[in-house]
Amino acid sequence: MISQRRHPPARANENVDPIWRLRHELPPQWRGPILGPGIENWASITENGWPELDLNSLPEPFAAELAWMAHWQSEDGTRVAVLAMAQLANMLRRASADGHRFPSSIRDMDYDAAAALQRWFYLSRGKSVPSHKGRARLRVLFGFARQALISACHDGPWWQLDEWHPRCDPRIPLTSREPCANYGCTPGQITQPWLRSAVKWYLGTMLESGTLRWTTVSQERINSLRRFDMWLSACLSDPTDVVGDPATAVEQATAFARWTADRRNRATRQSDTRHLGTPVPIRGINDDLRAVAGLFEFIAANPAEARTVLGPEPWQQVTATHADSWFGRVTRIPRHRGFTDSQYIDDHALTQITAALPLIGLPRDQQLSITRGDGTAITVDGLDDPQAMRMILLQILTGRRSSEIRTCDYDCLSAAPSQGTDADQTLARFRYAQSKIDIAPDTILVDREVTEIIAEQQHWLKTQYPNGTHRFLFVQRNGNRRGDKTYPSGTYNWVLRTLSALIQISDARGHRVQLSHTHRFRHTRLTRLAELGLPVHVLQRYAGHATPTMTMHYIAARDEHAEQAFLATAKLRADGTRIALSSEDHDSLHLFRSADRILPNGWCMLPPLQTCGKGNACLTCSVFVTDTTHSPVLKRQLRETSEIIDRVTTEFEQRHGQPMPADNVWLNLRRAEHTALTGLIDALAHTPESSPDDLTPQCNRPSAGPVPLTLGPIPDRRSTP
Repeated sequence: MISQRRHPPARANENVDPIWRLRHELPPQWRGPILGPGIENWASITENGWPELDLNSLPEPFAAELAWMAHWQSEDGTRVAVLAMAQLANMLRRASADGHRFPSSIRDMDYDAAAALQRWFYLSRGKSVPSHKGRARLRVLFGFARQALISACHDGPWWQLDEWHPRCDPRIPLTSREPCANYGCTPGQITQPWLRSAVKWYLGTMLESGTLRWTTVSQERINSLRRFDMWLSACLSDPTDVVGDPATAVEQATAFARWTADRRNRATRQSDTRHLGTPVPIRGINDDLRAVAGLFEFIAANPAEARTVLGPEPWQQVTATHADSWFGRVTRIPRHRGFTDSQYIDDHALTQITAALPLIGLPRDQQLSITRGDGTAITVDGLDDPQAMRMILLQILTGRRSSEIRTCDYDCLSAAPSQGTDADQTLARFRYAQSKIDIAPDTILVDREVTEIIAEQQHWLKTQYPNGTHRFLFVQRNGNRRGDKTYPSGTYNWVLRTLSALIQISDARGHRVQLSHTHRFRHTRLTRLAELGLPVHVLQRYAGHATPTMTMHYIAARDEHAEQAFLATAKLRADGTRIALSSEDHDSLHLFRSADRILPNGWCMLPPLQTCGKGNACLTCSVFVTDTTHSPVLKRQLRETSEIIDRVTTEFEQRHGQPMPADNVWLNLRRAEHTALTGLIDALAHTPESSPDDLTPQCNRPSAGPVPLTLGPIPDRRSTP
């Protein structure tokens, strides 16, 4: 569902600069030329403690632009950059007085032009070049505030702009699953003009129709199409040949697939250079091919609109054959895979992680001594981010995706469904930010440990933002005066990478565990729930998946658990010897389970189609098996057998005046049963992972106990050890 966004009203006179309409829409106290007097809470919404901002004597339309940008910053929740605006105003006044050339408006002045004007301003006053802090102060104005000004002054469709950012342009559609978008994208970086205009139209239309989401467009499609643009410039003498003869489309798609399979060709941003030595996943190559094929398919399906929007050249040659040829180069990836434990975090690594988590929330002026994965002890400064500490804890305990925790609502807890008077009062329903699958559930039941972590975070928010709106549970620390912006994903990843580098976590096999790969916590949580014996449909509901097949991809095949499961199914014969069960034996025990095969003290392994002629002499039968779960019954039988032997032999001696003969048929059978029971009980007592006092198999117990951990300002966060 596409959310309703506010569009700016149409202009009466297209020849008038739209900045004057924007200035007229401002509250009177924000129109200038002096900002500050009459504005409520001016001191709390501005930085540097400046009492006012003087916009007098500025060339048009700079005063109106700065006034609008100041008001936008106050409405956005950031602090008004009064010092930066005052400095820019002084630079413009001096340049105007001295006849120094500069752009005609802030919309036409990018940061490089502003930085050049700043250097001239400093040098003209006999000072050295501006410091890094001075340049950074100026950069604030040429980020979100300037982009918001450009978007507000733009008459045409929003997708015609070179910079897209929902924070700056409310016309960009977001779905209800995307409550906020703290990131943008830059289609203007595509160098081929004919391709750039087509990409804007295609992605803008897909967003407005709801076919694609903002997350997909801004983080995947734009990057794929930028790589397509890079390939056109690097590999084709005439880039428009790619939309020429359809007979060459297959060859061109194959060439692009080879090119994008090289990690060195895929770097569209600085972070892409960190993985130059690793192979490119097939899925990444397929995504690039699908993005180009989707563009061709869209234009071929809308030829009349394409001529109107893009013009006749060169897109009039594109046909469905181009799209089919590029789609045909997509490699099929088998959906089934063998179960592994590569994504599972074992107890050895998890203990190191939980022991080091307090370091994330520790203030920077405090230190903590921790033991690294290699066993060395170090003392390090705190990272001063208690929010990140609680987010990773919630991921460990709930198995949610990082985005589902990072963007969840402030009021995310509700009462658990009542199950009568004996219902567990420590349970609550947790609503997470399900943002991936529309038809999947967005709530799970959580215990007291999770609710206490959420309560600590809510308490922290109320302390940090006492007058905030409290929309989200985790919020951005800087540039968020009202506390209504979500915690940035980049900051979360940086904190976890920093902690990983400090403590160098390793698992029991000596392999490094990177905390920034937080999806492994999801694999681990679902694996442990599966090992507890939860049915697949319950696991699917807990994971928030649309199909059980996807849920099973998260279950790790751990050798340790397989061994424990084997020990838990160990079966003994009547003489105490262990038997090896084949798949057919398991079928006999489970698939062909019937009343005459289930015995009070074990099972009968006689093939289902055969009949038994032994009556109740199972303890002397070669196809009788039992296990530790029947120990109480076997002990009772041993006791009762001993009692009946003693009673019957005593009665025989009283009646006949002599002891019962040793070769008595009845006595021989009872003594054989007594011997078999004694041997069975002794063998079961020495069976690994089994004991009479604890009959729950190890694989059905929680695989890790609680780890004591103090998190925050609320004392006594746990009531149980």
